[in-house]
Amino acid sequence: MAEAAELPLARSESAADANSMFRNAYALMVSTGVSAALGLGFWVVAARYYSEDAVGQGSAAIAAMKLLASITATTMTGAVVRYVPLAGRGTAALVWRVYALSSVVVCAASVVFLATLSRWGDSYAPLGGPVPGAVFTATCVAWAVLTLQEGVLTGLRKSFWVPVGNAVFSTGKLVLLAVFATALPVLGVFVSWAAAIALSVVPLGWLVFRRLIPRQVALDGAREPLRYADVRRFMAGDSVGSLFSLAMINLLPVMVAVRFDAAHNAFFYAAYTVGGTMEFMAINMASSLTAHASHEPGRLAAGVRGALRRMTLLLVPAVLVIVVFAPLVLAPFGGSYAAHGTTVLRLLALATLPRVIVELYLGVLRVQGRTGMLAAVQGTMCLLTLGGAALLMGPTGITGAGTAVLGSMTLVALASAPGLLRAGRDPGERGPRPRGASGAVGRRLSPWHGSGRHRKTAR
Repeated sequence: MAEAAELPLARSESAADANSMFRNAYALMVSTGVSAALGLGFWVVAARYYSEDAVGQGSAAIAAMKLLASITATTMTGAVVRYVPLAGRGTAALVWRVYALSSVVVCAASVVFLATLSRWGDSYAPLGGPVPGAVFTATCVAWAVLTLQEGVLTGLRKSFWVPVGNAVFSTGKLVLLAVFATALPVLGVFVSWAAAIALSVVPLGWLVFRRLIPRQVALDGAREPLRYADVRRFMAGDSVGSLFSLAMINLLPVMVAVRFDAAHNAFFYAAYTVGGTMEFMAINMASSLTAHASHEPGRLAAGVRGALRRMTLLLVPAVLVIVVFAPLVLAPFGGSYAAHGTTVLRLLALATLPRVIVELYLGVLRVQGRTGMLAAVQGTMCLLTLGGAALLMGPTGITGAGTAVLGSMTLVALASAPGLLRAGRDPGERGPRPRGASGAVGRRLSPWHGSGRHRKTAR
């Protein structure tokens, strides 16, 4: 009788945890949408209140800042999302260590960049001098912390604070942009961005360390402490994979810019920006899956099944709309954008569907701690995309870049699908079995591993 009474309670808790996972995923998606919309408004206002040279110099400084911050923000976020749910009473120490390491690395990279500033072109001239250099360095460090802070909130399963923080940041930089237009006609674009970071990172930092982490410690303080050797091992593999993803995302538009004239580069970049927004839906869902399944590994299978269902319901209609109405989507950019970018946008939209399978499988690999496989999948995806674009852009123009993205995502998704489907089976029968603090499992889940044959482990 006791077991029968406990069964509905267990199901209720499982359903609540699943709903929490999806709420966090939706919060991350909303955050992406808010950032994209207000980000567009920022540049519209900048073009209205500042000279073209000031906008160009400000955008160059912001691009450099994002690149330097991504050295740690991109490569460490996966580890943060993976291990914060498991840290228990060591959560605060883990987060402080990540912030400190990130700050040291980004600060050093910024100093190197500023020391070689003359090599980077006239657009970066306003950053010369001790005061602008110090502001730039502090901004790079703060941007990396802000990005990692979003990963911390995801790991704490409190992602609904992420869109709040991004809304504050995006609104703040818009207001400050107008305020600084007269006082800082040259550096106002960058300084408004830099000052707005504090509006988000400071209150969210207080929330994380004074409210959310103590709450997690109260609930999970009895967990076995993390072994930092496991964290370092995970980061070594995950960082390599993240660098491949970073290269794929950033180098493709550079390849187009080098290969074609400025007009065709503009046509591609508009389609790439619109199409790229959709893929973040899959990335956000995978991040939420990683955080929740790391905290409760036995619910990985249910999380995978639920994520596949939700992403199908969300993305398939959205992709169909973009494929059908692609010319209208690009029309606000101008008639020439619609004429030349429609096919590229359609290809990129279709590529979002196999991207869901790939990103969810990467989330599964992170839960299992299989970072070697993680790097292999992301490396293959990067090489296929960039290599395919190099081959196809010659005969087919900018359409070749879109074809390469769709083709590479499809091939990687086909190879990843068997492992993802196996991860989605009943956890009571074939679910992953954590090994130690790293959460790694002793079974193979994909033909990416060795010969593709699978072996069972004792349960």
